Amino acid sequence: MERSIKTIFTVITLCCLSFATQAKDANANKAQPAATQNESKAKPQDEAKSQAILNSKDVLTLEWIDLIPDSERNQFTAQGMPAQSHTGKAAKQSKLGHVRKELNGSKVKIPGFVIPLEGDQNMVTEFLLVPYFGACIHVPPPPPNQIVYVKFPKGAPIQQLWDVIYVVGTLKTETTNHELAETAYVIEGTQIEEYDDM
Repeated sequence: MERSIKTIFTVITLCCLSFATQAKDANANKAQPAATQNESKAKPQDEAKSQAILNSKDVLTLEWIDLIPDSERNQFTAQGMPAQSHTGKAAKQSKLGHVRKELNGSKVKIPGFVIPLEGDQNMVTEFLLVPYFGACIHVPPPPPNQIVYVKFPKGAPIQQLWDVIYVVGTLKTETTNHELAETAYVIEGTQIEEYDDM
């Protein structure tokens, strides 16, 4: 139950972050000085995290919020949550969405929903992993750092992908453009696990 509440909170936080990124685009001139200050404060923390991650040989279990640099989390807190709009500029994917470079090359495990891209009627070999159901199908899609392009060469049975799953593999900070959305991370998947919220 506790894990389920945490997952719901994470999804709500990510939706709010998507809304906040739209406000940043609209108020870029006002937010710029605050962003610069937050980035300079966040760098020592990011460097410490980077060193800890490089020293770790274990699989890192990530939540979606872990893919967002501290500086962007701080901007979100300062900006609050603007109203959602599905028309005009607001219907486009926010380009805010920097990556956490220290995660590049890490073995990770992350939960999410699947949007199949490549495969056949039985197996999926490439897909988008997203934090909430319907992301990238409804507009706007989440920011690039909240969408992971997964390459799973051995193929995953399509029946296994209808619910939330865990993807295990090597995370890369690599931009991929697809007609549905731009992604800021790629996972070379090695394993798919059933999601367990216990």
